[in-house]
Amino acid sequence: MFFILSKILLFLISPVNWILCCVVVAFFTKKLLLRKRLLITACVFFILFSNFWLFSLCMKAWQPKAVPITYNRTYTAAIVLCGMTASDKNGDSFFSSNADRFLQTCRLYHTGVIQKIFISGGDGSLWQNKPKEADFLRKEFVAQHIPDSVLIVEHNSRNTYESAVEAKRYLDSLHIAPPYVLVTSAEHMRRSVATFKKCGLDVVAHPANFRVVNSNLSFADYIVPNVGVLSDWKSFLKEVVGMATYKITGKG
Repeated sequence: MFFILSKILLFLISPVNWILCCVVVAFFTKKLLLRKRLLITACVFFILFSNFWLFSLCMKAWQPKAVPITYNRTYTAAIVLCGMTASDKNGDSFFSSNADRFLQTCRLYHTGVIQKIFISGGDGSLWQNKPKEADFLRKEFVAQHIPDSVLIVEHNSRNTYESAVEAKRYLDSLHIAPPYVLVTSAEHMRRSVATFKKCGLDVVAHPANFRVVNSNLSFADYIVPNVGVLSDWKSFLKEVVGMATYKITGKG
């Protein structure tokens, strides 16, 4: 039930859906004052949520600071969370924009920082009809000259909480000592660390795939609407609302 409710909530927190709802209701309503207010609201939402400067301000406050990460010790394992692939109608999988999680994990192994890799994640879709992501990643890690013997695969979890529960069960049963390096997207790191620690796992954050870095903004970033930012807000709000939901339900 929690999994289904989270998917419904994801639909409700999308600024694009807010704008569409305002426009659709305005189109069908016969009340002129209500129509005017709805269209104004839609315009305000569009201006706010398509502004890159505002988005970058919020994202930089939320995600870990984008700085080079160095290690002075080795770790028994890295836990890499799935959510970096897409699949087509034929069931073939491909890397998506979050693939830096994969790259960072390869880097950690090949530089000797980690000894094993725990891959966590199955099918996060509502209908559970997509290929298991962890199985695809296992093949890709092997293709990058990482021995299959160091890979531990869990492909049943559907969200962050389930990944933490499965990681605790697997790593404890294999007697792999903590702490572990946790690899996931920067915007997802705050919720992930809280969830994994709540499940009793000692983790060290290794954020990847930063949405925003401390770069110089152009004049256009302050005033010109950027349609692409609308979808980025959905991802950001998902993390903020998800963090609050996990705290309320005792999962994070």
